[in-house]
Amino acid sequence: MPLEGPQQSGERSNARDERPAMARTNRVAKWSLASSFLGLAMILPVAGSIVGIVGGKKAARQIDLTGEGGGGIAEAAIVFGWFGLVSSSIGLIGIVAIVVAAARS
Repeated sequence: MPLEGPQQSGERSNARDERPAMARTNRVAKWSLASSFLGLAMILPVAGSIVGIVGGKKAARQIDLTGEGGGGIAEAAIVFGWFGLVSSSIGLIGIVAIVVAAARS
């Protein structure tokens, strides 16, 4: 009983056909991560962080529905967005405390 593979039966093997297709990365996830980084870098302190959090959650929902790639990017956008928002809040509280202390003395 001869073994028949793609080479023996006359068919040509194509290595590209054997690899699984990569899922497209969700664009909302990418933009959310960029926005979260802008919030974290204090370029858009509060707005960037909020957009990153909301966009990351929206991207996660889209990824669950469509099967696109980028779930980790969406989660990173949410985490960095929260971290940026907390950092901005702490910084703002610190600035207000310094201004109030300076005004009283």
